Amino acid sequence: MDTAENKPIEEKPAPQRRIIKERDEVRDYIAELTESAVREIVIFAPQLDGYIFNTTRVSRALASFSARHRYNLVRIVVEDVEQMMRDNDRLVSLCRRLSDFIQIHKVGEEHSGIREMFMAVDHHSYLHQEDNAKPEHLAGRHDTRQTVMLVRRFREIWDRSEPISALRTAGL
Repeated sequence: MDTAENKPIEEKPAPQRRIIKERDEVRDYIAELTESAVREIVIFAPQLDGYIFNTTRVSRALASFSARHRYNLVRIVVEDVEQMMRDNDRLVSLCRRLSDFIQIHKVGEEHSGIREMFMAVDHHSYLHQEDNAKPEHLAGRHDTRQTVMLVRRFREIWDRSEPISALRTAGL
């Protein structure tokens, strides 16, 4: 008889954390996180750096992620909407085409002025820049605890954010 006591325990991978400082490495890590996403991607950024987010690789990964499952969702909150619209044309286009899967909001007044950026994927991996004036980003994989904390924080910000009217497409 096979009982729970006799089954081998599957060990979760140990959390992996590292510091990333170079912009190219940050861009590659964000692309890797996007490509590895299974269900949910959340991003909070006062400014969405076009060099990092407006790439062919990230755009393809977001489109592929959105097409994989009807419940997949990307939610992004930004503060500087004008900069995001100007510097992220690929992302804006995707958001307009795939509005059920990729949603971008403007930060609410209550959270205006936050000086950090973070991205969390599937409650297990993240990238967190605690102060956007400094180049250090903490990157974590298999770190459920830290990722869930960031997702909770994101949800609080999201709940007080507002849709961006310029991203809505007019129906025919």
